[in-house]
Amino acid sequence: MLKKEDGKLFLEEEHNIIAELIYEEHDDYYDVTSTFTDPEYRNRGLAKDLVDEIVEMARDNDKKIQPTCPYVAAAIKDDSYDDVKIK
Repeated sequence: MLKKEDGKLFLEEEHNIIAELIYEEHDDYYDVTSTFTDPEYRNRGLAKDLVDEIVEMARDNDKKIQPTCPYVAAAIKDDSYDDVKIK
């Protein structure tokens, strides 16, 4: 289940965090600093699900995304994310 805390989006299974995305919220953008997926749960698209969630948050709140995390930078390189990317 997706959960949110200040500066963190994460997925839990049986009270264990299986994937997380860490970000810093600024006035007009989110600086996404890291993602992590438990090795047992990799290659299931969980990190991408978290990226999609922060993209939705950015769009809903008229903010941009600074992808400090290399995974996030790669995940939002497509033109369909131009509206939220800091260029």
